[in-house]
Amino acid sequence: MEMDKRTPIDRLNYKGNLDLVVGRLCTAYRVGKPTDFSVIDIGYEDCNVVITTPKDKYVAKIFSKGRYPQDITRYSTIMEKAVEAGVNHPPLIKTTDGGVVYTDSQANSLSMMLMEFVEGKSYLELNRAPDAEELQKVLEQAAKVNRIDHHPPYLFDSWAIPNIQVMFDKVKAYIKPEDIALVQQAMARYTAIPVNDLPHCFVHGDFTKANVLKGDNDTIYILDFSVANWYPRIQELAVITANLLHDPDNPMSLRDKSAMVSDEYSKLNPLTAAEQDYLYDYALAGVAMEFMGAHQEKYINGNDTEETEYWLNLGRTGLQRELT
Repeated sequence: MEMDKRTPIDRLNYKGNLDLVVGRLCTAYRVGKPTDFSVIDIGYEDCNVVITTPKDKYVAKIFSKGRYPQDITRYSTIMEKAVEAGVNHPPLIKTTDGGVVYTDSQANSLSMMLMEFVEGKSYLELNRAPDAEELQKVLEQAAKVNRIDHHPPYLFDSWAIPNIQVMFDKVKAYIKPEDIALVQQAMARYTAIPVNDLPHCFVHGDFTKANVLKGDNDTIYILDFSVANWYPRIQELAVITANLLHDPDNPMSLRDKSAMVSDEYSKLNPLTAAEQDYLYDYALAGVAMEFMGAHQEKYINGNDTEETEYWLNLGRTGLQRELT
């Protein structure tokens, strides 16, 4: 099989000079002429670009060729809803016509958004999990997100925990025999959860180390709402438990982390008894999805990068610690 080795720029429906696109973008958002820009390599969707102008520093999200117009509208609406709800997110910049999305007719109708650049580092860059005080701030943001009164059109996300069987069928041929049994154990526990009976709400769905940023001002910022959906509420907490809190040097078990997250979140937004009971199994499925998602990126999408290896190792060590 030939690998689809995609860089962030390769994801765009555009083969021309990105300098010209960045220049027109800066004009559309009235932020001054760009003096420098660089493409962010982290992530598997869209093309994110850091731009510097005499006025300030910004981040542009240039939507990939796989995004349909309705997907872009969905995303921009979610972003505006999140900002209106007081979620800590880099402020959005508006175009000259008052919108948040700019479409470049001279570059195959590339669509993009612009936001202020926040000085700080994601927990992936920090290479650690949040400490107790930081976790409390993260959960405050999660509670705000989950209270947003918005039910967006469903968007399929191959990494989302409810799609665990779909993902398994796709990548099982690439998983080592000794790892298959661990994945299947996690899947069996998830399948036993009465998912449809759990409270559902608006969920960011991707509170991962890459999408939670600690600002230099100690504020916690939540990035990238591209896979937000209407899901079981504990899906938010499962991703936080499985991914954001992953720390190979911390002996705390996933079950204990689940209990800690459940207790702290319930102080802000009380969980039901069923949610508390099933959070661990949901988080365990989240670990399995990190593991399988990394297989998808490495063996099917050709993204054999350091980031992919990070997610693969995170999933494998997480499953081994819990199930062996």
